[in-house]
Amino acid sequence: MAGSITSAGIGSGLKVDDIIASLLAVEKQPLLKLQTSATTMQTKLSVFGQMQSLVSAFRDAAAPLYKADAYTVTKAGSSDSTSVAATSTSAAVPGSYAVSVSALSSTQSTVSAAGQFAGATSLVGTGSITVRLGAWNADATAFTPKAGSQDIVIPVGASDSSLGAIRDKINAAAAGISATLITDANGSRLALQSSNTGAENGFRISVADDDGSNTDALGLSRIAFDPPSATGQMALTQSATNAQATINGIAVTTAGNTLTGVVDGITFTLNKVTTTPTIVSVASDTAAVKNLMTGFVTAFNELASFLNSATRFDASTKSGALLQGDALTTGLQTQLRSLIGQPGSASSKFKTLSDIGIEFQKDGTLKVNDTKLAAAMTNLPELRAAMSTVDPVDATRNGFGKRLASWAEGLLATDGRLPGKTKSIQSQIASNRKDQDKFGDRLDQIEKRLRAQYTALDTTMSKANALQAYVNQQITTWNKSTA
Repeated sequence: MAGSITSAGIGSGLKVDDIIASLLAVEKQPLLKLQTSATTMQTKLSVFGQMQSLVSAFRDAAAPLYKADAYTVTKAGSSDSTSVAATSTSAAVPGSYAVSVSALSSTQSTVSAAGQFAGATSLVGTGSITVRLGAWNADATAFTPKAGSQDIVIPVGASDSSLGAIRDKINAAAAGISATLITDANGSRLALQSSNTGAENGFRISVADDDGSNTDALGLSRIAFDPPSATGQMALTQSATNAQATINGIAVTTAGNTLTGVVDGITFTLNKVTTTPTIVSVASDTAAVKNLMTGFVTAFNELASFLNSATRFDASTKSGALLQGDALTTGLQTQLRSLIGQPGSASSKFKTLSDIGIEFQKDGTLKVNDTKLAAAMTNLPELRAAMSTVDPVDATRNGFGKRLASWAEGLLATDGRLPGKTKSIQSQIASNRKDQDKFGDRLDQIEKRLRAQYTALDTTMSKANALQAYVNQQITTWNKSTA
């Protein structure tokens, strides 16, 4: 049986695939427009994402401007930071403080007698060790337990009675002391040190020795330190003491070498005993204020430049940028410029941002006028009022910082215009995708119909061609027979 023709155009000679492709190309034009539109929408979605990020950065730069304590930031300096270093907060009062250090705080240290233990594996004894934090008097004859402390009992059995094991048990007990071994030509000694400095962080070590005596030079008694009970087998190498200093002639004492809360807003770090007073100076930190202003200007300029670029019209190519004519974008530009230029009533001294030193340039960006800003920072109370006033009743009386941050916050809110725009574009993209899918299905049907039509035409033409060939053959044969 003869094989059937399976490829359109073979029988007729028509270029069926080319014809169908040309017809589909015409039918496909609406789909191409949908695809171009989708690409544009994806680009817009990306651009509005960038815009939202820049508005967020603008908000973050504006927010500190309405924090009142931003204008009371202070900076501490020391005439000799190797003796006394200092830091300050907004709670500090600018001024000068003469600090003299007569003693640094210290920890208590004790050590066992030399020659008692050959090394870490030497057995000490069994029983229990009791640690209590507190303060000793000057000659270590009276002990006052630290308020809130309690006896920490450390049991010692036969399996953990070596010097090294006892060291480890003391360290694991979190009793406020640390233990280490000192090893030299005379063997090993157990050294104990309080974890924190200060007189109240001294310690007493008492023992309950299984050998029946808690005061001899045998067993656990060898690591006791309790002079009033005559169990003084460990030697005191350093007493726990408080730091002693004077600030502007006022005597102060503290358990640590860092004085916090002694003077409002200032932390003094005592590094060594002094022979002459160290002068700590506290002044308003105008550099920090200027950094806030310049940071805000930078964030504004990045946002403004982006908006200008996104809406620009290129006269040479007579084409507009992607967002030219976009109502939301042009509206943001207008609002932003208006907010910057709008006068305020929060300060009687600084009515506009220009008065403070934040000025518009010809291209719509801002610059900091250093001379004006330096002058404004000589009157920090008024500058603070101009920038950070928050009026709970009348928002028009808010300072510039609050107004600007609130504007940006409103744009970024869940129901704000920027998230709303993003959702709208995403919805359009989804709708476009559905339209493309529908149109793609329609094109498939059109292609099937065209192929069916042209296959039928090809078959018909093939038959016609075959008939013509047969007729031609018969004529040729008849002509030959009648010649």
